[in-house]
Amino acid sequence: MDKEWDEFQKAMRQVNTISEAIVAEDDEEGRLDRQIGEIDEQIECYRRVELLRNRQDEMKEKLKEAMRLRAAQEKEEEDVGSEDEEELQDLLSQDWRVKGALL
Repeated sequence: MDKEWDEFQKAMRQVNTISEAIVAEDDEEGRLDRQIGEIDEQIECYRRVELLRNRQDEMKEKLKEAMRLRAAQEKEEEDVGSEDEEELQDLLSQDWRVKGALL
């Protein structure tokens, strides 16, 4: 009876050892699958970040170009405005009586 009991316990330990090895292997596979999934998700997030950075750079360039154009337009308008002001100042500084006599 004791011998049978010892053999039964030995067989149960072997079965438990095999079962634990299978569970550990499944746990390892599950952990690896989760890690691979997380890595894939991180890669996708990095791609999105790169796309957003590229879009940000493009928008900054467009903004800089728009600012340059606006500054050029303002300078041009200022130059035209100062020429008009000079002509007006010349007209106003002339004696109107003299100008009428020459015509």
